[in-house]
Amino acid sequence: MKIINKISWSVLISCMLFLTSGCNKILDEQNKSNILPDYFKTPGGVDAAVVGAYSNMRNWYGAEGMCYNTMIGTDEHLSGFGTSGNFHTYTLQSSDQTIQAIWDWSYRSINNCNGVLEFAPLAGISVADQLKLSSEAKFLRAYYYFMLVQTFGDVSLSTKFATSPSTAAVRSPIAKVYDLIVQDLIDAIAGLPAKSSPTPGRASKGAAKFLLSKVYLTRGWTAAAKASDFTDAYATANDLITNKGTYGNGGGTLDLWQDFADVFKEGNEYGKEVLFVVDRNSDPKGAETTGYGTGGPGGKFNGSNFYQRPNYPVFNTNLNVGITGAPTVNANPLDRDLANGRPWGRVRPSNYVLNTAFADKLTDTRYGKTFQTFYLFNRPGPLTTGAAVSITVTRAADFNNPMGGLSTYSWVKGVDTALKFWGSNTITEADRRATKAYLMLPNQYDVNMYPSMKKHDDITRLHTNDASDRPFILMRFSEVYLIAAEAALKAGNSADAANMINVLRTRAAFNPANSSAQKTAAAAAMQISPGTVTLDFILDERTRELFGEWMRWYDLVRTKSLGARLTMYNPIANFKPEFMLRPIPQSQIDLVTTGPKYPQNPGY
Repeated sequence: MKIINKISWSVLISCMLFLTSGCNKILDEQNKSNILPDYFKTPGGVDAAVVGAYSNMRNWYGAEGMCYNTMIGTDEHLSGFGTSGNFHTYTLQSSDQTIQAIWDWSYRSINNCNGVLEFAPLAGISVADQLKLSSEAKFLRAYYYFMLVQTFGDVSLSTKFATSPSTAAVRSPIAKVYDLIVQDLIDAIAGLPAKSSPTPGRASKGAAKFLLSKVYLTRGWTAAAKASDFTDAYATANDLITNKGTYGNGGGTLDLWQDFADVFKEGNEYGKEVLFVVDRNSDPKGAETTGYGTGGPGGKFNGSNFYQRPNYPVFNTNLNVGITGAPTVNANPLDRDLANGRPWGRVRPSNYVLNTAFADKLTDTRYGKTFQTFYLFNRPGPLTTGAAVSITVTRAADFNNPMGGLSTYSWVKGVDTALKFWGSNTITEADRRATKAYLMLPNQYDVNMYPSMKKHDDITRLHTNDASDRPFILMRFSEVYLIAAEAALKAGNSADAANMINVLRTRAAFNPANSSAQKTAAAAAMQISPGTVTLDFILDERTRELFGEWMRWYDLVRTKSLGARLTMYNPIANFKPEFMLRPIPQSQIDLVTTGPKYPQNPGY
């Protein structure tokens, strides 16, 4: 059973006044505090509280605002033709709803977890179930506090279940917050099952080890660092790698797929490379969309399959006019369809991604397995399956025409490629004449048209505009190698860092169409030496491996690289170093009326 709408109580059992005025209103109007502890003392209540804490992640992963928070305003992503708020210009306000949501849902979930830890021993469940649920609660509490401390810095720390509003709150230093996170994860690892079977959407030892390694790594970069953080991060990640056969998700054994294309293949969300997902429901309504069939966004709307989709139905059909050997068309050959979905165009890949990180688009196969590089002719209406549109082609008289000397030819719907992103600005007349398709060069990409990131594509929807019901992959095994590499570099061991990265680069070279000899040669060509490993190289490798997986802003903040990388690849006039923390929500500041005023982060 997946973690799905099992708990309407979570809003009631998880509100504290310092979270949001909305929760305060619920507490005032419905005084549930006198019965909520009793609900926790039931088997159904304590499990429902844990499920509610899992479910709250769906307010972030799939939501448009979290897409902006994690990806835009970095070296990797630019704004698309759609709206992208203030994140890309660093004009963020303390009233921003995405920032509010990170704060609110974190603390609601933390309060759920505090209630589980306090009342599970009184719930009449077995000792084994107490241990499992308490361990899940500690994993989740650690996750939410980790999100808070990365986003806001010093935050309010609470380990007690709140049943009534409070008008007082203080910010705890990040050192105390990290101490709690680390201890929670150590405890969770001890009590969680090695594999998340039979419920793949719930936490396991492997997921907790993954998170602990990343917490050590992140703390090691901060003023709260402990001397052993980088070695602890490496040891924890390396243990997960060395003993991968012990861990897994949904009953499978943890490992890398041989082919990078299989990682995000639809249906592999619980596959061997996945450590933890933000779960969904196989019923399309699990996408939690209001106005079902129209794409209208609800609170947990999962639009991850749309946000990077370019405006393919209206691309400029005059791009090739006047180019010898290039086709021109008398009508736009593309329209919305189920496979490609709604072109929201909120974020798009930067020049850094397309031309620097992915400069090698041949030996490193991750480019073609990350981006959609072509669109099939799909024009509807009278151009039904098997129908064609006439395309006029300009050709040199003395050219050996591969199209049989015809000046016009036909596209077959669903068969012929109408648009292909060439990937390089170097192209010959022969290249153009060798294909029927439009060939769009990188210097022609713009805010409307660009290669689309396809990791979150969802072909099982019922309607073109429907949201996705795919589980959102949040933690996967390949990132463990990158965590280990970064930790090794920071600990002064470039050789171990190179070894970890080379595992991923060997996989990246795998092309199933190659011969055995070609595969061996490609893998050898992808290997790097210890001298190659720098922080910038690791960040580039994270782009190649993890592009579009909703974490880049946090990567650059962790490594203190955000300002430098923006200067190199995406200059933003309004950026200031203070913006490596987000603003404390104004509602939080306003609700603290007892004691010292709740402080805002610098720069806001």
